[in-house]
Amino acid sequence: MSEKYLLSSVKNAMKILRLFTHKQKELGITEISKKLNISKSSAHRLVSLLVKEGFLSKNPRTNKYRLGLSILTLGGVIFSNHELYKEALPIVKKLVHTLNESAHICLLEEDQVVYLFRIESSQPDRLLTYIGRKNPIHCTSEGLCILAYQNKRTIEKVLSKKLYAYTPYTITDPDILKNELKKIKKQGFAISKDQFYVGYVGIAAPIRDYSGKVVSSLSMIGSTARMTDDRFPVFIEHITQAAKSISEHLGYIDGK
Repeated sequence: MSEKYLLSSVKNAMKILRLFTHKQKELGITEISKKLNISKSSAHRLVSLLVKEGFLSKNPRTNKYRLGLSILTLGGVIFSNHELYKEALPIVKKLVHTLNESAHICLLEEDQVVYLFRIESSQPDRLLTYIGRKNPIHCTSEGLCILAYQNKRTIEKVLSKKLYAYTPYTITDPDILKNELKKIKKQGFAISKDQFYVGYVGIAAPIRDYSGKVVSSLSMIGSTARMTDDRFPVFIEHITQAAKSISEHLGYIDGK
């Protein structure tokens, strides 16, 4: 591949991303090729590459494309009002109203979990989970919940780094964490109690995109005085159901 051809491809790929606006949320291959004055085959090749890298995603209902998750973390910037999760916010708000604990939508950025959205409850807790904050993966339910569904290479990369013990209960043994990840994937949710903050518990469920890939998680974090063990089943039921509803908004069809 010549340098000139490569630069031209990169330039056109950037132009494709700039086509998407607040008013123009989705575009098809034909529309993209016409707007950029390039062939359909070139447009399809570039769009396929952008989808592969996560910068675009395909809406299975319309067969058109929209901005993907990688745009949200490009340069470490979080766009909290991004259209991708806009439809999910009423679901999260209803969850918070029902259980009265703060809820978050999170995603992975390299070896950390980053908070994309946060809906606060009426509880007085003020945890450090503001939008854009990055927390460790290995001791948070929201991070472990996403990691459990990633490929072996990603899991090995995260667990091969030094795992800091934030509390006396933080699990830092990679082998124990690998077994925990298998358990999370099998049961469909993650629970992290006293591992990042003593006296707090997080419960998270996976969120899938149109392809079925787990791209983010929905979590609730609260005091262990309120989120007691006997109430876990109630939280798990509501959180997993809400996560499934959000996945549907992202185009995921269960059993596809």
